[in-house]
Amino acid sequence: MKSALSLLLFTLTLSLLLAGNPTRLLAGGPVRYRVAGQEKAVALLMAGKATYLVTEQTVWRRRGRQFVPVYRSTAPIHCALLTDTTLWLGTQQGLLQVSTHSGQARPLTPAGPSVAAPITALLQDATGAVWVGVAGYGVYQQVQGAWQAQLRIPTLNAGLATVDSAVWIATNIGLYQWHKQQWTRYNEEGVANHEIPDNIVEKLLPDGSGNMWVLMSEGISLFAKPSAAGDAPLSTVKYLGRPGNEVYSVAYLPGQGYLFATTLGLLLLPAELPSPGHSSAPAAPDQVQSWSALVPVALPGSTTAPDLLHVDARHRVWVLQPGQVSVWRRKGFPAAAQPAGVTRR
Repeated sequence: MKSALSLLLFTLTLSLLLAGNPTRLLAGGPVRYRVAGQEKAVALLMAGKATYLVTEQTVWRRRGRQFVPVYRSTAPIHCALLTDTTLWLGTQQGLLQVSTHSGQARPLTPAGPSVAAPITALLQDATGAVWVGVAGYGVYQQVQGAWQAQLRIPTLNAGLATVDSAVWIATNIGLYQWHKQQWTRYNEEGVANHEIPDNIVEKLLPDGSGNMWVLMSEGISLFAKPSAAGDAPLSTVKYLGRPGNEVYSVAYLPGQGYLFATTLGLLLLPAELPSPGHSSAPAAPDQVQSWSALVPVALPGSTTAPDLLHVDARHRVWVLQPGQVSVWRRKGFPAAAQPAGVTRR
């Protein structure tokens, strides 16, 4: 009787685990969360025990075994930022502050009370100040509750704060860096170490290790995090995989290399290029390196191409794709991530 009762309890527990959300694959697979709808991921934000998923028009919060919607935007969301108890959303129709306690949103107008322009960049610098990129107007920094214009420029595509206390702004006329209270512009006509192969900078992607990947219309450059030796090395390629392959996200996996989420799926670049902190002479922008070691990666259970990657403080790898979030333990990830079409022995 005892044995039958134990078997029944085990069966019920197993059924609940398999039917619940998230699900875990057998043999050490990932934890999977189903997310209603098929919206692409915009950002994964973490603070303390709170985890937020921002998709094209929805904000989700992880509660126990699932992601639940906590805010729905009427306008498409381009970027997001989490500071203390406030969630910042950059939308097609302006900037929103959403309380993480009440879920109530209020609009903010950095460029002026009558301006509801698209927000293309949101970031927080080393001092805790929030920076906002307003399309058609420029870059604004919040100082003691007031907005100050820091860069007047019409076309803003992205922004990023790096570990060296710098703020980077991607534009159609080059890459701007705010560091030590001054702006430096990287462009095609630049001199010394301030030259990049293309003026149209579309994206700035962090890889979680302090590096910044600069995506341009005609190339991709790696700005490795600064080292004690001085300037960071600059490596450049024309494209990843094949021409026209869009790169959505990148994550550095210690001991393995750089994992890219692209339209071709996941691509792994083994850690043979300059690793984080490595110092060498910068490569000239016209001497494009060949990254022929890219390995296509197939993750079991994935039905659509991932559009966002994140490695958290516990070294877990988060893979986000429309309708699903999967969380892999780093030690288990290499066994599951294998070259597409190759059987691991």
